[in-house]
Amino acid sequence: MLSIGTFSRATHVSIRTLRRYHEQGLLVPAEVDPVTGYRSYRREQILDAQLIRRLRDVDLPLAIVGQIVDSRDHALTAKVLAEHRLTLQERRSEIDRMLAGLSGLLDGGMTLDVGPVHVREQRADPVLLVQGRTPESGFQDFFGQAFARLWAHATRQRLTVTGPGGARFPDRQWDQDDVEVEVFLPVREPVAGRAVRAARLPAGQLAVVLHAGGYDGLADAHAALGEWAAATGVEPDGSLQELYLVSRAETADPAAWRTEVGWLTSTSESEEEP
Repeated sequence: MLSIGTFSRATHVSIRTLRRYHEQGLLVPAEVDPVTGYRSYRREQILDAQLIRRLRDVDLPLAIVGQIVDSRDHALTAKVLAEHRLTLQERRSEIDRMLAGLSGLLDGGMTLDVGPVHVREQRADPVLLVQGRTPESGFQDFFGQAFARLWAHATRQRLTVTGPGGARFPDRQWDQDDVEVEVFLPVREPVAGRAVRAARLPAGQLAVVLHAGGYDGLADAHAALGEWAAATGVEPDGSLQELYLVSRAETADPAAWRTEVGWLTSTSESEEEP
């Protein structure tokens, strides 16, 4: 048996991380002293720890790591890693685009690569709504779970979906570590459910710009609306909004994604229950 300190040195996994893995059931010690709480590990568990560490090195989520460790199924592992490879390749492409944008900002050669701003009317259309708070780094997981919940609820209730889904960001000041998000799905006759609200979009004038491409470029669209607001003297009068006209749900190619980014400039009524 190995003490947790020796096991940590042998596997290059910190004691704090080993304790967390124990609490989450990912790597349970062979023995735990009932009096002192000291953890001890078998030498065979060194290979488990190495496997976990290497899977985490490629940013595989802990829940998926646990499935691989528990199953010891080569086919499942190969499938998971193949899917994760695509995710990493997409992330690498996003990072490359971000680095190119950073270079443009530093040398002054960057321009906002978005379409023209125009103003349209937004109606008080009925929607299903999921609310929550998340850091920007958690957007992909939050949005994926929210849209899955909305679609599942709409399917169970046999509701007619009337348009593409979107998101609103009500906070007046942006805090990238704690963003309020309202993910919505337009339906003909919304029915509330568990963690799903029935609501309406706020009616009013919406200044919009169309963004083509991956979501890492959405900041350019919001910046373009900021430049337009400064030039016209208009202040946003409500939530920022994104409408996902063509999203990852329709195609895995980020170049084909289309997002309408909007700022409410005036409202004729507040959001209300339908």
